[in-house]
Amino acid sequence: MQWYRVELHTHTIASDGVMDAEELVKRAKKRNYNAIVVTDHNTTTSCKTAQEKGKKEGLVVVPGIEWTTFWGHIVISGGKSNVDWRSVNLENIDDKLAQARKCGDLVTIAHPKRPGTPFCSECRFLYKLNNWDNVDAYEVWSHYEPSLSEDSTLAKKEWASLINEGHKIAPVYGYDWHAPDEDGPAYAHTYVGMEGELNPENILQAIRDRHTYISMGVNIDAKIIQDGNEYYFGDELAKGNANICLKAHVSSDYLKKFNVEIKGLRIYKNGKMFLAKKWEGEEIDIPIELNCKNVRIELYGAVEGKDCDIAILSPIYITR
Repeated sequence: MQWYRVELHTHTIASDGVMDAEELVKRAKKRNYNAIVVTDHNTTTSCKTAQEKGKKEGLVVVPGIEWTTFWGHIVISGGKSNVDWRSVNLENIDDKLAQARKCGDLVTIAHPKRPGTPFCSECRFLYKLNNWDNVDAYEVWSHYEPSLSEDSTLAKKEWASLINEGHKIAPVYGYDWHAPDEDGPAYAHTYVGMEGELNPENILQAIRDRHTYISMGVNIDAKIIQDGNEYYFGDELAKGNANICLKAHVSSDYLKKFNVEIKGLRIYKNGKMFLAKKWEGEEIDIPIELNCKNVRIELYGAVEGKDCDIAILSPIYITR
C-alpha cells in the first residue's frame, strides 16, 4: 500500500481565505502534499480553477465544500451531491448527510470541539446525530499544534468513544488552511493509503475504507499479519492471533521546520491501554491476540520540546 500526504480542509478567497486557488495549489505543492481538497465555506467557486492549476502542477485536487451552519461545520468532499447547505438544520441533519453520501460524497465532521460563540461563531459541532454511520471521517486534530490543543484533546476523546460504541470512522486532520502561514506554528498531516492511481475517487474510497493516519511529521508504514495474510489499519479482521508490523520515521521536510522526536507507542484494546513501549530504531514487531472489538495505536513523542501525541492510526476492527 502507498501512503499519500493529503490536506482535506482548505480555503481560498472564494470564502474567508487570503489565497486564491492558484496560490493555494502552489503552496500545497511546495509543502509536498500529494493532494488537497478545496472546501470553501458554502461555495464551490474556486474548485474548478484549483483543479485546472493542480493538473499543471502535478497536484491532485478534489472538489468540496464546507457546510457552514449555525450548529457546526461539515466538510463534504467529492463534488457529487447538490444538497443545499441552507436547508440543513437540527431536524434533518441525518437525512442530509445520507443524501450526500448516497451521491458519492465523503462526509467529515470539522473541528467538532473548537470553541463556539463568541470566539468562533458556529465552529463547534452541536448537531445530535442519530446515525453516526452517515459520517466517514472525523477531524480528531485540527489547525495549529493540534496534538497540544484542548479542542483536539476533546475531539480525540469523542472519536475514541464513537469507535468503542462500534462506529467505524476514519481519523483525519484538518489544517483549515486559510493563509500562507510559512512561519506559523506546527501543523499535522493526514496520510491516506491506497493501491493504484492517485486520483479523487481513490482518495475518497481510501478514506471510506478508513486507511488513514494523522501525524506530526511522522511517516508510518504499518500492517497486520494474520494467518499469512496482510491487512492494514482500518481493516476488519477475525478473532485470533496476529502480528503488528510498524515502521516510523520523521519526514525530512517536516524536520527542517519543526523539531520532532518519536519516544514510544501505546496500543489500546476497546479503548483501554494494552501495551506501552519505548521506541527504539525505526521498526517494531508486536504479537497480539485479537480478542476484543477494536485495536488502535498512537505514537507519542515531542514537538518543539513539548511532549504530546505525534501520530494516531485508524483502528483495527475485529468483527469475525
